[in-house]
Amino acid sequence: MVFLNRIAYPVVPPHVEYSLTPLGEQVSEKVAALADWIELNLPEVLAVRDERAA
Repeated sequence: MVFLNRIAYPVVPPHVEYSLTPLGEQVSEKVAALADWIELNLPEVLAVRDERAA
């Protein structure tokens, strides 16, 4: 996978481990920054939406 490493171990019960690839690390930083921006700006976005709907 591009963003995740997946290692499946042949044990009972099944055991699988996931980790981010270097590209996944980069993407996770961008997604976190977007989530932070949304949290910070959501009140303004909603206010503008409400103004335009009126």
